Amino acid sequence: MALAIVLKNAARIQATPKILKVNFTQFVNGADKRSKLLLKVREFVPKRNMSADHSKLWPIERALSIALIGITPWAILSPSRGLDDVLAISTVIHFHWGLEATIVDYVRPILVGPVVPKAAMGLLYVLSISTLGGLLYYNHHNIGIGSTIQNFWAIKSKK
Repeated sequence: MALAIVLKNAARIQATPKILKVNFTQFVNGADKRSKLLLKVREFVPKRNMSADHSKLWPIERALSIALIGITPWAILSPSRGLDDVLAISTVIHFHWGLEATIVDYVRPILVGPVVPKAAMGLLYVLSISTLGGLLYYNHHNIGIGSTIQNFWAIKSKK
């Protein structure tokens, strides 16, 4: 992804040799000149093109992935409406975050235009919300996810 950002900002990055030609003796002469020089330097520094800082979300994603290792068998071995809801919500969030990262990484506006990434994210939100709604409906109006998996295991093949 870093390579994509560098390639996307190639025109701005090519302007950086102008920064190297700055006479650094101007820093000694005074604070006013120093601030003007820093403003000129900031004009050439490539800006980050991400919409938000996702560094805080990454540990939450990892914690949810690790929690799913315990939630999934627990919901299957002792099915209840509450555990089925926790399994449904955590699974949908896990898939949503994974597909969102895929869309952000591979459906970039520089490659496909500005409309397709927004449409893909909108479709992802519709898909995630409808999946969560369907699973919660199934948990509350039918036997639930854990009991369904137990019933699949109970089916024996007839030979």
